[in-house]
Amino acid sequence: MNDIIVGVSAAGAATDAAVAWAANRAKATGASLRLVHVVDEAIPATGDAELLLAAQTAAQGCLDSAAATVERVTPGLAATRLLEQGSPVEVFSKLSKGAALLVVGSDWHGGKRASRRGVHSLRIAAGSHSPVAVVPDIDVSARRGVVVGVDGSEASARALAFAADEAMRTGEPLTAVHSWDVAVMVGGEYGYGVAMIASDDLQASAAELLDEALAPTEAAHPELEIRREVIAGDPVQALADAADEARLLVVGSHGRGALARFLLGSVSHGVLAHLEAPTVVVR
Repeated sequence: MNDIIVGVSAAGAATDAAVAWAANRAKATGASLRLVHVVDEAIPATGDAELLLAAQTAAQGCLDSAAATVERVTPGLAATRLLEQGSPVEVFSKLSKGAALLVVGSDWHGGKRASRRGVHSLRIAAGSHSPVAVVPDIDVSARRGVVVGVDGSEASARALAFAADEAMRTGEPLTAVHSWDVAVMVGGEYGYGVAMIASDDLQASAAELLDEALAPTEAAHPELEIRREVIAGDPVQALADAADEARLLVVGSHGRGALARFLLGSVSHGVLAHLEAPTVVVR
């Protein structure tokens, strides 16, 4: 289903940025746009009818404000409005099953002023069945390029496919980043054996892994400009550094096991906790 869902919370810069980003993407891709506000289940649980009415009225105001933003940013683009009630994480998880993309805002703004840093965007990203775009209050209009984290996993391959399609669509370069860290590799996340000790060997193996991961993308998109970055160090910092001049960052989610839909891998969690650009998490 070619449907972009954008979570609309209280009016503010974070919500405005997410709505504008989603509206621009919907217009560019021909997707339909749904604006969704969730009245938290804790409010009706109080049994206070006046409180619930006030919450619903405020929610409708948020949706109206979001619709006005859509009209201002992308005149003529139709956007449906949906007012839901329940747990925001569960509601967006359910809605994401039929969506092409879920978009939520974050009040992260690059650390230039105080931030509330709520956890809702992280929890929603972890529970989503579709790719999730977390959009910070950062102006990236003058930036170019798509950055993707590559580690050889299946989730990384799906993130690479998403990023390559996005770079092709916009005619921008794709930067593929693979960062190796001895502490991470011993834990097995990157698939190396602990016997690999020499840094030159590690760097060479990392470059080989990146080449192998990129081979299908290069074959499918021979005209795509692909830049490689193989970095010794923390993967989260490497991706943040690469994304600070990019228009978009794409990473894979590494959650696994019985609780997989409520978890993010350490790298995806890390980049969402310190956003440098709109970031898409692909399962």
